[in-house]
Amino acid sequence: MKIEHLNVTRLIKLFIAGSRWMSKYADILNDLNVYPVPDGDTGTNMSMTMQAVENELVKLNHEPTMHEFCELLSEAILLGARGNSGTILSQIVQGFLNGFEDKEELNIDDITRSFEEASKLAYKAVSNPVEGTMLTVIRVIAEKAKEYDGPKDNFIPYLSYVKEAAHQAVEETPNQLLKLKEAGVVDAGGMGVFYLIEGFEKSITDPEMLKDLERIVKSQAHRKERLEATNIEVDIEFKYCTEFIVQAGKFNIEELKEEIKGMGDSMVVAQSSTKTKTHIHTNNPGAVLEIAMKYGGLDNIKIDNMELQHRSLHLAEGDLMDQNSAHVMVQNENTEKKAYFVIADTYEMGELFIKSGATCVLIGGQGQNPSVADMEMAIAKIDAEDIVLLPNNKNIISAAKIVAERASKNVEVYETKTMLEGNFYVKNKSENLEQVVKDARRNKSIEITKAVRDTKVGDLIINEGNYIALVNGKIMYENKNLTDLISDLYEENIDDNTLNIFAVLGNESTDEGNRAILNTKGIKHEEYIGKQDNYHYYLYIENKDPNQPEIAIITDSTSDLSPALIGDLSVNIIPLKIKFDGNKYYKDGVDISKTDFWHKIITEGVVPKTSQPSPAEFKNLYQRLLKRGYKKIITILISSKLSGTQQAAKVARGMLPEEKDIAIIDSKNVWLGSGHLVLEAAKMAKAGESFETIIENVEEMRNKGKIYFVVDELKYLERGGRIGKASAKIGGVLNIKPILKVEDGEVHNEKKAIGDKGAMKYMEKLLKQEAKNGSIVLYTGWGGTKHQSENADELRKSVEKFDNVDYQSRCEVGSTIGSHSGPLYGMAIYPKIK
Repeated sequence: MKIEHLNVTRLIKLFIAGSRWMSKYADILNDLNVYPVPDGDTGTNMSMTMQAVENELVKLNHEPTMHEFCELLSEAILLGARGNSGTILSQIVQGFLNGFEDKEELNIDDITRSFEEASKLAYKAVSNPVEGTMLTVIRVIAEKAKEYDGPKDNFIPYLSYVKEAAHQAVEETPNQLLKLKEAGVVDAGGMGVFYLIEGFEKSITDPEMLKDLERIVKSQAHRKERLEATNIEVDIEFKYCTEFIVQAGKFNIEELKEEIKGMGDSMVVAQSSTKTKTHIHTNNPGAVLEIAMKYGGLDNIKIDNMELQHRSLHLAEGDLMDQNSAHVMVQNENTEKKAYFVIADTYEMGELFIKSGATCVLIGGQGQNPSVADMEMAIAKIDAEDIVLLPNNKNIISAAKIVAERASKNVEVYETKTMLEGNFYVKNKSENLEQVVKDARRNKSIEITKAVRDTKVGDLIINEGNYIALVNGKIMYENKNLTDLISDLYEENIDDNTLNIFAVLGNESTDEGNRAILNTKGIKHEEYIGKQDNYHYYLYIENKDPNQPEIAIITDSTSDLSPALIGDLSVNIIPLKIKFDGNKYYKDGVDISKTDFWHKIITEGVVPKTSQPSPAEFKNLYQRLLKRGYKKIITILISSKLSGTQQAAKVARGMLPEEKDIAIIDSKNVWLGSGHLVLEAAKMAKAGESFETIIENVEEMRNKGKIYFVVDELKYLERGGRIGKASAKIGGVLNIKPILKVEDGEVHNEKKAIGDKGAMKYMEKLLKQEAKNGSIVLYTGWGGTKHQSENADELRKSVEKFDNVDYQSRCEVGSTIGSHSGPLYGMAIYPKIK
C-alpha cells in the first residue's frame, strides 16, 4: 500500500482516528498528571478537545473543500478547547491547518510545513513557554520532520518516522523538567501529542481502524442520500438570502429597487433618513452588492445559502404537499436538558424556531390549528423525556394541555400566546426557565393586522379596513395610516429600558410599513421574513429589568454560592463539569445535586474527573449578558494556580468586540474565598459603584481572605497526586487529619492533626485568634456525611459568644472541590468591611 497525497477524505479519517486514539488513552494520560489540578486532568481535557472536532466531522453529509474543512476544524477545536493542555492543543491543530495553504491535495513537504506552523503557533500562545512539555514535543516533531530523508511519495513511512520522533521527544521530557523526573513520569501533554500522531498513523496502517473509518465516510454519503430523500422538496429558484444596509438615506430607493428587482425575489427595501435596509433572494449576491455600493457604503452584510439551511433540517412526514395537514420539523441535536416543542404558523417561522434552538416545530395548515393527535405525533418524534411545549397561540393552549395530560413523557405547557413570545423562550432556553417567564412579562409582543369589521374595544373605536395592533394579545392601537400606527407604537412602548426590537415581515408587509419599522429611535433592531398570512408584522420589544445594575458579575461553580446567599444580586455562575463512568459529563450544580454527588463517591466509591468550562461556554455567557443590557462584566474565578478556567475566559473575551468591557479577576482563592469576593462585587454593582472601583476593591480584598479545610480521608489526596501512596497508608494508620489552607492562590498544608478532636481543636484555635484580632465575616462549610456537617456546626458554635463575628452561612461543598478532597469541613474568614 502506498499513499502519495492526503486529500480531505483522508484528513477526515486522520483526525477522527487521532481523536479516538487519544480518547482510548485518556485515562493513561490522566494517571501521568501528577499535579494537583482540581479542574480536570490532561487526558480528559485533551480528549474532550479532540472530541469536539470529531463530533463536527462525523456530522458531515458531504465532502467539503479543503477551505471548508479547515474552517470547520478551526472553529471546532477553538471553541471545544478545555484546560491548559486542550487550549495549547487547539493552537497546535490550528497551526497545523495553517500550513495547508488551501491545497486540495497535500504532499509530505506540505505536512512538514504544517508541523512547523503548529510548533510556532503553540509557542506563541504561551506567555512563558516551559521545556519538557507538549511544546517541546511538537517542536521536536517539526524539527525531525524537516530532517526526514525517506521516500517523499509515501506517507506510511513518513508518519511512522514522525511518530517515533514524537515518542523519543516524550521520553526526554523528564530530563528537561525536574518535576517530571522527581515523579518518575513523562509529560502528560506531550504524551497526548504522541497519541494524536499515533492515531494519525493508525488511520492508514491499522486494518480495524481503517474499516471503522471507511464505515464513517460511507455513512456520511448515506446520510446525505437520506436527507435528500426526506427533506422538503422546495424548488429554491434563488439560493442566497442577501441582506445589507446602505449607509445613506437621501437617494431615491425606487432607482435601487429597479436595478436589482430582476436579480431575484422576496425583495424588501426600506429607508430612514440615514440608512437604507435591503433584503433580496438572489443567485448573484456579489452583483447586487456592487449595484448597492453606488448608493453608499455597505454595512451589516449577511448572505445565507438557503439550500444548506434546508439541508440541515429534517422534515418529518416527508413534504408539504397536503396544505391542509400538519407537518413536523425535528432537530433532536438542539435538545439540552429539555426539548423545546413549539407551534409555528409558517415554515419560515419554523426555521426561525429551529435556528433559535427548538427541538421540534409543528406547522399547521392554512387557517387550521393543530389537533391533539397532531401534537402527539410530533412528540413521538422527540428523543427526550422532558419537553417544554409552547403553543404560541391562545387558541391552542387548551389542546396543548390535553396533550400534556395524556403524554407518557414529562410535558410542561407554558402559555405563550404569540409567535415571538415563544421565540423569546426558545432563544433563552439556557437560562433559568422561571426567570425567562418573569423577563417575558416586561416585553411587548405586537401583532399588526387590518380590522375585518367595525367594532369597539373598550374606549377604542375600530373601523373596518384600518390597521390595528395587538399588544400582548390585546387590541391597543387603531389607525388608518400604517406609518402613524407604528410611530404611536414606538412612542409609547420604547423607553430607556428597551434592549432591542425584532420584526417579522409577513406576506402583506408594505414599503410604507418597512420604512416605519426602521425608525426605532436608535434601538438595535433585526428583521426576518416570516411570510405569515393575515398579520403584516410581528414585533417583539425586549426590555431589561429597570432595577438591573449596569455591571454583571460572573463566577464559576467552585465558589459554591447558594441561591440563598446570592439573593437578588446580579451573579451568574458558569459550571465546571464532572465525569463519573462512561463519557457523560454533568454540569456542576446543574445536572447533578450535591447530595447525589456525595452519595456517588462515598457509597458507590466512584472516582470522578473534572473539567473546566470551554471558551465557547464563556463566550455564550458573555454575549447573553451583553444582550440583556449589561454594559460591563466582571468575572471573578478560581485561582489561576489551581485551574485553567481563567485561560478559557480570556480566549472567549478575545473573541468579542466588547473585550474592553469585560474584566477577568484572579480570586487567588477557591470555594467561598472566591464566593465572598463575588458577593461583595455584586453588592457594589447594585449600589452603582463604577467598573474601576469594583475591580480595585476586589483586588485589594482578595489577599485578606483565609480558607482552612480538614480532610477526612487521605486517599482522595493520594489520587490527586498531592501525597504519595506510602504517606496515605501511614497517615491512615495514624489517623492523621490534614488541615489545608489556601494561600496566594495555592493549597498548602497548614498542619497534620491527630484524629478528629485534634483537628477540631486546631481549627477552633485559628478561628478564635482571628476573632480576637478584629471583626470578621465567617462562612462554614462541609461535604460528605453527617459527621462533617456536625463538625462545621461545631466550628460556628465555638465563636457564638464573639459579638464581632458576622456569621453568614453554612454551605455544602460541591462536586468540583469534593472530587479532589473527599469528605471535608472547613471555614472561610474575611475581615469585616465597616
